[in-house]
This record gives sequence, C-alpha cells and structure tokens, in this order.
Amino acid sequence: MSVCRPARCLFSKATATSLPRPPPQRSFHASASRPARKRRPHYPSIKAEDLKLLNQASEAEYPKFDTSETTLLEKKYTRAQIAAIKAAESTIDARDVLTQGQRRTDPWRLNYEDDLAEVDPVTDRPEKLTGDDIKGSKNFRLANDVQRDENIARITSENLAKMYPEGVPEGALDNQEAGRLKSSTEAAFSQAVLDPRVSYTSNNPAALESLGDERHSIVAPDLPRVENRMARQTRRLSTEEEEDPRQKRLLQYLGWEKQKLRSIRVKTLVVHGVTNQTRMGKIRSLYYLTIAGNQDGLLGVGEGKSVEPEEGRKQSVMSAIRNMRPVPRYENRTTFGDLEQKVGATKVQLFSRPPGFGLRVQHLIFELARAAGLQDLSAKTPRSRNKMNVIKATWEALTSQKLPDEIARARGKKLVDVRKVYYGGAIH
Repeated sequence: MSVCRPARCLFSKATATSLPRPPPQRSFHASASRPARKRRPHYPSIKAEDLKLLNQASEAEYPKFDTSETTLLEKKYTRAQIAAIKAAESTIDARDVLTQGQRRTDPWRLNYEDDLAEVDPVTDRPEKLTGDDIKGSKNFRLANDVQRDENIARITSENLAKMYPEGVPEGALDNQEAGRLKSSTEAAFSQAVLDPRVSYTSNNPAALESLGDERHSIVAPDLPRVENRMARQTRRLSTEEEEDPRQKRLLQYLGWEKQKLRSIRVKTLVVHGVTNQTRMGKIRSLYYLTIAGNQDGLLGVGEGKSVEPEEGRKQSVMSAIRNMRPVPRYENRTTFGDLEQKVGATKVQLFSRPPGFGLRVQHLIFELARAAGLQDLSAKTPRSRNKMNVIKATWEALTSQKLPDEIARARGKKLVDVRKVYYGGAIH
C-alpha cells in the first residue's frame, strides 16, 4: 500500500510547510463554487413602494392613541398601566404584527375584545385582602334557623337578579322559558345554600360581606357565578356542541333533527381485523358491521373499515342509518308469512308466529328483529352460519317481503281471495 496519500494529507495540515500547493481541482458541477457564491440575505428585501403600502396598512390596522383617547384611558386605568401600554406600543412594531402576527383559533385563545379592565378568574390572579381592610368589629357568630332562612332568601334573590338584570319573567311562559327559569332558580338556591353568609351573622355589615368576598377568602373562594365569563366559557349549550361533519351531512340528507337521530337504536354486531396486502406491506385495519333501526318498521345495515377503531365504527353507524329501509309488519308484530333468503353459503328461514310467541331466534337475528320492531318470530339457519351473511340475509328477507295486496294485484284478484278468508269468517 502506498503511503504517499496519507503523508500528503498529514503534511497539508501542518501550519508551516515547504510543500508546493496542489493545483486547483477541476469542478464538475454547473453551479458556482461555494466561495464564489454571493451571500443570500436572511430576510427578503422590501422595495420602497411596498414599504409605503405596509406602513399605511399598519397605521390603518393598528392606529396610535390620540390625546382624547389617552384622556379616556386615564379614567379607566392607573398610571402604571398606562405607562405599560405606552412601553408596549413603543417596543412592538405594528408592521411586524401585520406581517408576522396572526389571531389564534384554538379553544384556549385569549379574548382579544377584552379591555382588561375587569379581573378574569381564569387568567388573572385576584386581589387578596386581609383583616385590616375591614372597618369595625370582626366578630362572627352562628346564625339561627330564622336568620338562616332570611339569608338564603336574600342571597337567592341577589343571584336571580344577576342572572336576570331586566327582571325575572312573569306571566304565562312557554316550556323552554319555564325550564330555563326553573334551572336558574335551582342554581341560585344552590349557590345561596353554600354561601358562608348564610351560616354566620355579625353586627358589622362590612364583616358579614367579607365572608362572601373572594378577596378575603383564601381557603374557600366564592363559587363562580352563572353570569361570569369563566362559567360562560365552560358551559356549552346543546345547540353549540361540535358536530361531526358526517353526522351533519346525514341530517341534511335525511331531513331529520338531532332528537330524531338520537332515538335510532344502533348496535355493532361484527368486529374483526382485516389485512390488506400492498406493495408497502401488510396494512391492518378493523372491520365493523352495525345495524340501526327505529324499532317501528325501519332497519338498516352498514359496514365500515379503518385503521383507527373509532373512525371505522362511525363509518358503519352512519352507513347503517343511511341504508335504513322499511320492514313490512303484520299487525306491527311479525312478518307476512314465512320468508327465505340466501346470501353466499348462508340460508336464513324466517317464520311468522302467533301473538305472544316471542323472538325465538339466534342472537344476531334477535338484534335485527328488535331493531325493526318485530315481536313474534322464529328462524332457522340450516346451512352456513357466517355472521356477516346471516345479518345480510336476514335484512334482505325482512325488507323484500311480498305483501298480500301486491300478490292479489298481480293475480288480478281481491285481497280476501288471496288470504282465503272471507267476511263471514269461514275459511275457503
């Protein structure tokens, strides 16, 4: 092995060497060498015209306070707060806020429209007071039953006045307003019972009010009132619930309301893992088969498959509700005669039964019959009992029944002739 190359590498690293410099190597790249390249700026250069437009936009979006606005601020904020506002405005460039800033959309974003004049129980630390701030006597004693009832009534009225600033509604109320008034009264009463001003009394009104002031209480602060912002943010009405986009499209497709959709009986009967062989390897996912019915003549079967378990189940549920079809029922309890359906190697035989017979079928057909609203039925599966095929065959048999009036119309006869039962009760 030649030692010329290691020796040349070793001597080239020496600080002082008498070896001649090697000739410059030929570059095989089309681009210029690194030393020959110009240094690129970290930030794009802005032209004078664009800078003028940016200054105009920043001044229009974030204007500076004039003298009249500063006078109004002095009435609401202290001198230290005004000094902090001015320091922040002088430090933050409005152009940077316009080009780099953006409003947050997450649920924990701050309320940008807040003037920060009130103490927020979520983000601010409330001011604490000591006993020296209470003027007069600081003695308390337990209230008797009469005083306790009076305090509960007084504090409940105060809480209701906060909930209804314009007055408690009177007269004839609809069901929604009556329910809202009832829940508000219960909430006001519960807060009044837990208020410490109910259990104690004092000759000094200031000392008594300090029991309900959260600035004086460190151990048990005042409960959040219904009207404050923290309660409004944490309380979510049923009309403001986040909707699944699939559910929203389904409601638009069916023309239903949420209440009607909640009344649908849904049950997942088959769950197993499946594997899809691709060029990237084996991709495992879960398969779901779900049934849906309103227990009054509607029945549907849906399938779903996804890598995520919850996603696949949602797909099957939405598909089952969307595929619901009417199930004809004789006397709203059983089928119109005996039925037979074959899917694959599975054969399902359904037999109508007299009143009080019940559902004497296997568990899969039992769930389908209960979801459809059938009460008297028996069944046989003489061949293969594959779960998926049993469910599909039962669903097709129930939804594709031949009604007696259809048979009579096809034969050109009357319905009583097809059923072989006449008005006199004699059987032909």
